[in-house]
Amino acid sequence: MKFLESGILLIDKPYQWTSNDVLRKIKSKYKFNKIGHAGTLDPLATGILPILVNNSTKYFDYFQNFKKSYLTEIKFGFSTKTYDLEGDIDGKTEILPEKIESIEGALKNFIGSIDQIPPKYSAIKKGGKRLYQYARNDEEIEIKSRKVDVSDIKIISWEKPVLKLIIKCSSGFYVRSFANDLARKLKTLGVLISLSRVNYGPFDIKDSLRIENIFDLENRMLSIDSILVSNPKLSFDFETEKSYLNGGVFTSENLNLNLLNDEDIKIYNNNDVFIGLLTFDKVKKFWKPKNIIK
Repeated sequence: MKFLESGILLIDKPYQWTSNDVLRKIKSKYKFNKIGHAGTLDPLATGILPILVNNSTKYFDYFQNFKKSYLTEIKFGFSTKTYDLEGDIDGKTEILPEKIESIEGALKNFIGSIDQIPPKYSAIKKGGKRLYQYARNDEEIEIKSRKVDVSDIKIISWEKPVLKLIIKCSSGFYVRSFANDLARKLKTLGVLISLSRVNYGPFDIKDSLRIENIFDLENRMLSIDSILVSNPKLSFDFETEKSYLNGGVFTSENLNLNLLNDEDIKIYNNNDVFIGLLTFDKVKKFWKPKNIIK
């Protein structure tokens, strides 16, 4: 694949870097018109950080629907204010889970659609301020629970006092809160000690690029259509492409389509290059351009 003007860079975010640190590093080398990241990672986390470049930034919303998998380590026996190693220790206990069966039983409470209270030290906004701003000032504030979805939790190892897991979950799931909640369920204390995002929708950690290798992006930029795995595909000849790029609309009869009208169509030019989407206007009963890349 040739270097693309618009596309996705999969970066393996380094430990102790913020997601914005990664953006600044890329900006120092490349003068993209637009650039942003999908799915913020905490500084202590590593793993897949998708970077969207130029017109691909139109597709940020698609990442909200992707499942994510995290390789997680939780250490039992103490707690911190932040539920991870960044915060001050605020509790200790010698009570630890004795059997892996008790851990397996507790984990069942976290599968499916669950209510989760985000951590006090988080960037969620309430009343015009971030939650961590209230926490740093020791201000008490009500934090409402949120519905999140957990598809699967798999134990990788249990070497007392450290539990290693892979968690597959929806956007909005806080692994730090999960670590704290699991420990409480097991009648102990615990904190998150390591976290790596190893899967993000169709992307795997093995496909990501280390930050020191961003100075050679040849063949490393992915076309944005790589996130549109299940969408139907349609190729346009030169004249139809020209009409599409100029905002032309189409009927199903024009395009000889026999598709349901509830799914966007991927559009390619006659060189098989992705140029955007067609979406169906259910009121006006025609197909119209959406998120044009070219």
